[in-house]
Amino acid sequence: MRIGFSRTGTTGRHLRPEVAGPGHEVPQEPDTMNKDTAELAYRRGTGVEVTLLWHRTSGDLTVSVTDAASGASFEVPVAANEALSAFNHPYAYAAVRGVAY
Repeated sequence: MRIGFSRTGTTGRHLRPEVAGPGHEVPQEPDTMNKDTAELAYRRGTGVEVTLLWHRTSGDLTVSVTDAASGASFEVPVAANEALSAFNHPYAYAAVRGVAY
């Protein structure tokens, strides 16, 4: 489980230490993380990180995407029955939902 939402300009999360470059923040240590959010799935490829998060209190699911090369990131809420599709195709899912990235 890991979170690290940045509230400075764009909605997103911090990069894992192995892909964080200069100017990127490293996620908090596990003992200081928000216990309300659970990471359900994570993948990384060609500098793009995609994470499926479950927010326990609200029951909401979100997909978070961060592009290390451009520094761009976005987060999109997803319905439970669309979570896997949104995780596998986050850019298409965000485009259909009108989320700018």
